[in-house]
Amino acid sequence: MRMNRREAAAFSLATLFAPLVHAEQSPLKTAFETARKAGNIDLVLPALRAAQLHVVAGSPGEPEDMNDLFYTPSPKKNGRMCITVSEREQWLASVAWPKRRLSGEAILRHLPAVFEVLIVYPDGGDFLSRESLQWLRGLPR
Repeated sequence: MRMNRREAAAFSLATLFAPLVHAEQSPLKTAFETARKAGNIDLVLPALRAAQLHVVAGSPGEPEDMNDLFYTPSPKKNGRMCITVSEREQWLASVAWPKRRLSGEAILRHLPAVFEVLIVYPDGGDFLSRESLQWLRGLPR
C-alpha cells in the first residue's frame, strides 16, 4: 500500500514521547523509518512478523497468550482502541501494568480486527491503524 505524506505522518507518532539524545535503534523502528522514506507500509511486514514484543496486559500470563491484553484509547482520538507494545521491556518501564511476550506474527494473526497497535520506543513510537493491520494481514508471506 503506497502512502502519501499525510498518511505516512499518521502512522508515525514520535511526537507522543519525549525524545532522548541517543535512542537505541531496533529492527522494527528501522523498518518503519524505511517504510516512511519509501512511502510503502508493506516494508514494515517482515520486521513486524519477526518481532518479539512486550505487550501491556491486564494480568500476567504465558507467552503468546492473547487473553486479557490491556486496551487503551487510540492516540488518534477516533474512538478506537489499541494495544501498546515494545521490542524492549525496559521501554515500557513506566507502565505499571504487567507485560506479556507476543510475537508480531501472533498479533497479526490473533488480534481482533477492531484493535490498533501502538509501538513504543524510548524516543517516540509508531502506530498501526486497523486499516494498516488489515492491509498487512492480506499480504503474502
